[in-house]
Amino acid sequence: MATSSHSPHALRASSARCIRNPAAGRLGAAVTLALMLLSALPASRAHAQSDDRAVTAVVMHFFDGMRSRDTALLRSTVVPSTVLVTMSATTGLGDPAPIDQFIDRVGKGAGPGGDEQIKDPKIMSDGAMASLWAYFTYTRGGQTVINHCGIDLFLLRKGPDGWKVFYIADTHRTEGCTPITK
Repeated sequence: MATSSHSPHALRASSARCIRNPAAGRLGAAVTLALMLLSALPASRAHAQSDDRAVTAVVMHFFDGMRSRDTALLRSTVVPSTVLVTMSATTGLGDPAPIDQFIDRVGKGAGPGGDEQIKDPKIMSDGAMASLWAYFTYTRGGQTVINHCGIDLFLLRKGPDGWKVFYIADTHRTEGCTPITK
């Protein structure tokens, strides 16, 4: 009588082989564990990609708020205690500025806001903290010439209200700025 590999007889025979050969039992357990871990990878990778997209979206909404001078949109992307710091090749590390000063300055301006563009953002995350690092260019509102460029660094935390920026730092230079094409 032929037995199916799923029949009770075949399972008993397989179990008996594992009992007689403990190494086979350990190998089987190791293979099972490896398969379980590998099956979890696509889910964790998908979760990480989802977080990366969410982090990028928050930063892009921040820039949308700058362009449109929408202080409510800007505030929706940050925690109230967010700090901004600029590093310049000529003046060094600037004084930390509260986000409210920046948002108030953007909101009081007239005409279109400045256009900040980023290229090839690099996102790193660990649990509830993420960073976005990217080359940027900044063009003043209504103008077409790049005013300055550098590196943007956004630190974000994930809370009950989603991803929010809690720290912004950037370098600032006026030479060697490469335009970013959309």
